[in-house]
Amino acid sequence: MKIIIIYILLLITFNGYGQNSKKNTQDTTQKNIQIEKLHETVKYRKDKTYYDITSYNGACNYKILINDLPVFSMYNNARGEISVPINGKILKSGKQSLKVILFPFYDENKELKKGLNPYAGLDITISKMKWDESERKFDYYPFFEYKTPREGTKKLQNNPSILLFKNNENLKAFEEEVSFNVKVPYELDGWSKSINLKKENTDELTKEVVDYYESLTKDFKNKNINNISEKYYNKEKEVAQSYFYTEKEVNTRWNVDILEKILDSTASVRKIEKYELKFFGNGKVVALMRYPGKSPLCVVTKKQDGKFKYSVYDIFLHRPKKGAPLEMIR
Repeated sequence: MKIIIIYILLLITFNGYGQNSKKNTQDTTQKNIQIEKLHETVKYRKDKTYYDITSYNGACNYKILINDLPVFSMYNNARGEISVPINGKILKSGKQSLKVILFPFYDENKELKKGLNPYAGLDITISKMKWDESERKFDYYPFFEYKTPREGTKKLQNNPSILLFKNNENLKAFEEEVSFNVKVPYELDGWSKSINLKKENTDELTKEVVDYYESLTKDFKNKNINNISEKYYNKEKEVAQSYFYTEKEVNTRWNVDILEKILDSTASVRKIEKYELKFFGNGKVVALMRYPGKSPLCVVTKKQDGKFKYSVYDIFLHRPKKGAPLEMIR
């Protein structure tokens, strides 16, 4: 009699476990389906507004951050013009911060030179973009300009200017933060209500961040779309809204920009190593960075010509409330 009762209890237990397991699988599978339908959650299409930042640098490497989140970095000693959309770093209308950091060029040993070149500098223009349906193109309306200190007022393009050194003293780096205003129809929580991670135990936080990256690395290796979708969902939902994504744009970003390299038959994922813990978003966002400023999460695929392609995945985490686990936010 005892054996029969135990057997029945085991059946009930395993049946319940099976149902819960099935439910969890359905939930995560549902997340992938939901990501592909994120265009259905996008609002304010009639009032959509895009913002773009254009930079032109002198003889220096540099980094640009909007609201203390990285927008673009130049680390290869190159000069020229770069244009990048920034809606993904804008949570709501009003004042936004722009931070620029200038670094020296690298020497032949790939070490940063001791000081900035006299012709270092950076010009930035932020523009509002509107889609012209009749012309099928974006029209740009510049409304904010920033220039690093220099002798004279000329722009860097075709006119290299001199960074303002006092008493001919070489600067090791240059950093400045200014503000500008925008108007967008949406309002996102993003990391605005998140916990200040700088107040947490650094060792414990680092372990949690590394564990997250390694968990995602494992998902990439196993091509586990369900787990990947679960981790990416909240981020992708906010990104879709900030850029007013259409169905085609949602699917291109998700299936091509993100999943295509992961699912490639030749794909391998680099080990998470040689990293530093970096804080962003005024302490509310955290990420691992390899020197000089790239994510350590990298997928390597082999192209038809036999050469390798390296796809770096930026992962920025936040803690939405006290006691909650870290989540991907950008």
